[in-house]
Amino acid sequence: MLICRKSIRRKDGTIVTAAQLGLKAICFEVSEEQHQAYLEKKKTEKESK
Repeated sequence: MLICRKSIRRKDGTIVTAAQLGLKAICFEVSEEQHQAYLEKKKTEKESK
């Protein structure tokens, strides 16, 4: 699965936008399992609020 974003946060905490790199979007590949785990994590965070 391909995920495309206009900005990303690096491990050191800095935010990089696609425009800074001369791109329209920053894309990266994730597996279906990783995507489902992310969605479940977000769901549980939302329910706990």
